[in-house]
Amino acid sequence: VQETAAGVRIVGNLLSNPSQLTKLIDPETPTLVPHVPAILARLDRLETHVSPILSQVLNNKQHLRTIEPYLGEILERFDDIEPHLPWILDHIDILAPYTGLLLKHIDELLLYAEVDEYEAGGSSKDNYAFADQLLPYLEVYVSQLDLVGPHLPLLRPHLPLLLKHNRIKILSPHVGVLFAKGYTDLSASANMDILLFYFGWALRIPFVPRLFFSLPRCPGVVSFLANRLPKRLVRGRCCDVSCYVDNNYGVGWNKLSKNGQE
Repeated sequence: VQETAAGVRIVGNLLSNPSQLTKLIDPETPTLVPHVPAILARLDRLETHVSPILSQVLNNKQHLRTIEPYLGEILERFDDIEPHLPWILDHIDILAPYTGLLLKHIDELLLYAEVDEYEAGGSSKDNYAFADQLLPYLEVYVSQLDLVGPHLPLLRPHLPLLLKHNRIKILSPHVGVLFAKGYTDLSASANMDILLFYFGWALRIPFVPRLFFSLPRCPGVVSFLANRLPKRLVRGRCCDVSCYVDNNYGVGWNKLSKNGQE
């Protein structure tokens, strides 16, 4: 009943705004036909997003071509995606080309779509404050998302530290080296606060980061330091707390083989 009522309202709005109907003239629009049942089942929740979808995704902007192959999965995960749809549509030009990879790692990425009151620092809470700051580096991380994906949940608590002093900009070009072992070694991401406490200053020295990450055994050195450096100065009474990820994390999608990594 709710879906039917929403459908009637959507059609009524389209008829009362003929200019929106012209946005349906997209060469890829017919590809939506197989998804019609799933779309109709969610019309009540899609209603408020119809106008931006027409203007941002359709309207011959070529985004539907990259999104449609994954539309079935998007609709399956719509309960998780819908609260963030306004932000996604606002940045669809940047996000659309990477739809497949972003969906593959959606659970990890959704962790970055919320800012708590402590992280907001007393200012007005903006759940996408971090996401907006990370958008410029999207291409770097998406190109290595199978490698970086397992580290994303562990990096999330340390994100304010990574954004401080523009450290994320300095480290991003070296992310492939920093997390070279994928999910076989999560030491760097789990202890990023420790590493930044002791060595964050070095990131601000020109050429030092590039020189360090060019060393042959750099990932092993980072792992050793992350595990052995004293933690009490950083975490106080929580120094014995450690992040845990099951050994089989990412086995279904990560391209790296555990047996093939040293």
